[in-house]
Amino acid sequence: MVFLNQLLYIMKKILTIFMLFIATSHLIAQSSTNGDTVYVTPSTSQADLSLITPPEGFVVSENFNGYIHYQMGAAIIMTLIEGTNYINISKGMTEEFYSANQLHFISKEKVETDNGLKGLSYKFYFTLKETDFIRYMIYVGDLNNVLWLSITYPKMGDELLSPEVDKVIQSIQLKPRKDEE
Repeated sequence: MVFLNQLLYIMKKILTIFMLFIATSHLIAQSSTNGDTVYVTPSTSQADLSLITPPEGFVVSENFNGYIHYQMGAAIIMTLIEGTNYINISKGMTEEFYSANQLHFISKEKVETDNGLKGLSYKFYFTLKETDFIRYMIYVGDLNNVLWLSITYPKMGDELLSPEVDKVIQSIQLKPRKDEE
């Protein structure tokens, strides 16, 4: 249990740093009719957990918005980013960002869900207390909204969990907002 608490602490720390990075680095500017520049900052909120189908054995977490698999030491954190798209977010995925977060780049892939949504999947590894972990940062969405999944698990489980990550990506859906009702 101590291991999971340490993992959750590190994941929350990285999530906070990354969200600050997104909020400050990807402002969208437009000029108003009087020449002033108007900035729009993306906002984040907890994503509806029904937007994905979690792998078998994952349960809803009581400590963060997402799912956890206690036996594997794996977690899926879900965040909805409103006011931007995955292409803008990908601009912040730089060597400097990786270095600042002690992430070692493995791969970047374009993804498309079974529902036709497009996005990007980044795969990294990092080491915490002499244990190697895999972290996926997955951004899928449309012009204005992005579902961000941060999936982390011990590297020794990669053979079992990597195919499950692909299934999660395929299951992603964004439900239209019903603010009018």
